[in-house]
Amino acid sequence: MAVARKRPAGKEKQVGPNIVRAWFDSVVNPVLQGLETERELLRKGNWTWRFRPPGLEVIHPVRAYVQPTAYANLKQFTQLNREAGQRIDLHDSKIPLLLDECAKLHRAIVRDESFRELYYGATSPDALCELNVRDLSEWFGAYPREDQLEILAQYVTNSVGDLGLYYTGARLWNRYRSDFLKVRDRPEIHKHYQSTAKAGDSLLGEVHRLVQLLEEKRLELSLEYDQPYVMATSPVALPERSF
Repeated sequence: MAVARKRPAGKEKQVGPNIVRAWFDSVVNPVLQGLETERELLRKGNWTWRFRPPGLEVIHPVRAYVQPTAYANLKQFTQLNREAGQRIDLHDSKIPLLLDECAKLHRAIVRDESFRELYYGATSPDALCELNVRDLSEWFGAYPREDQLEILAQYVTNSVGDLGLYYTGARLWNRYRSDFLKVRDRPEIHKHYQSTAKAGDSLLGEVHRLVQLLEEKRLELSLEYDQPYVMATSPVALPERSF
């Protein structure tokens, strides 16, 4: 026969194992998975900035890592774990700052004359012939010239490494990557690059602190309520991503 859990002295209300299980499956685990992806990208300086529509493709407010049907669980979890709620708010408050700095950096790169000259040189008939490319549509599809500049500036903003050949424009980017990235050293651009890196580091710090707090809370709840972190039948909340 199951033994009823005694309520600790001084506590009028207490969660039980079913609530803890729901928190793990629908809130804590998916949020930790999303934050680990953020941490990996932020460490690389890849902000996942996208110029159209302007936004960060993979870095999101915490709520985005929770299924809509579990928003109530997230609200309950933060109401009863106020420090976690405060840390989540701090994390989320850093994202618009990074987004704004990425937009400024991207705009400065696109407008830079040396960046444009590098682009025109890399896409000249002689350069295309050297890489055995017939025309720019093989790299950029139907994108017009101005959008091609935007795409390359997006790569520079995100400090993108070498691309797999299945990416459109991979041969151009891989061939001239180091030259394009050097554009960030120009004084007119470097100040924006530094501000973006500072905003990214600030967000990374909040990710570290939030992950640590959630892992500590998960361990505490797991031991107190005899709940494993993951049940064999628990659904996977987020697919694995590679960048």
